[in-house]
Amino acid sequence: MKRVFSIMMLSAVCAQAKDLNYKDYYKGSTGCFILYDLNKNKIIEEYNEQFCQTPMPPNSTFKIPLSIMGFDKNILKDENNPKWEFKAEYLPEGFKSWMPVQWKEANTPKSWLKYSVVWYSQKLARKLGTKEIENYLNKFEYGNKDFSGTPGKDDALMGAWLDSSLKITAENQMQFLKKFVKEELPVSKHAQQMTKKALFLEQDKQNVSLFGKTGAGYLENRVAHGWFIGWVEKDNNSYIFVSQIKDNKSGGVLNSFKAKKNALDFLHDLEIL
Repeated sequence: MKRVFSIMMLSAVCAQAKDLNYKDYYKGSTGCFILYDLNKNKIIEEYNEQFCQTPMPPNSTFKIPLSIMGFDKNILKDENNPKWEFKAEYLPEGFKSWMPVQWKEANTPKSWLKYSVVWYSQKLARKLGTKEIENYLNKFEYGNKDFSGTPGKDDALMGAWLDSSLKITAENQMQFLKKFVKEELPVSKHAQQMTKKALFLEQDKQNVSLFGKTGAGYLENRVAHGWFIGWVEKDNNSYIFVSQIKDNKSGGVLNSFKAKKNALDFLHDLEIL
């Protein structure tokens, strides 16, 4: 697939786009950004191709395929059902200061995605089962498809996607989102449409709509990394984006907010938003 790196090519997106100095956004870190034009069927912007091809844990961005699986199997019904009550056992290490208070409340498919509720993911994963999830990963061609979890531990359903065995590159995230946005995944239309609806974030006065999901975690030696992936609907077109960042040293904070801020800045500067 042809990759475009020169700012001269941005006229295909907009005539007045700014020249972005991506390195300014990744001081003390490594990251990448991809912007894909669905109508043109090509990447129109990509920063740091090498890192975009590096497998990383999906963390909470895995909630997107997990939601699709849940709706496809009719475990998830609609935005508000099922509503699963919180139990203290869902947070075995207790409630942490960084956790949204909604993690201690009853949650629905909509609130699960909005507040990135880990225990809801785990409960849904248990209902699906390892073999079913592996079948979907293969059908979706999602990452390395490795849902084994930690070697020697039976913990896959508790978080094979959380800094564990499951890995995915930024470019593979883009390919997955492309099929999802076009509703071409080998699942029901209902499953894809309900997940899309739950990922909606905002719409401006010009009817430009933003959809997305963050994800964050820690690699070996507490190296923080983060994602913000999604798409923008504008002028009868969709622009898929993947933003990723990883610290170059240990001890950082969760990086999903950085990945999201970077993506929004890039999208504004490129006049997609």
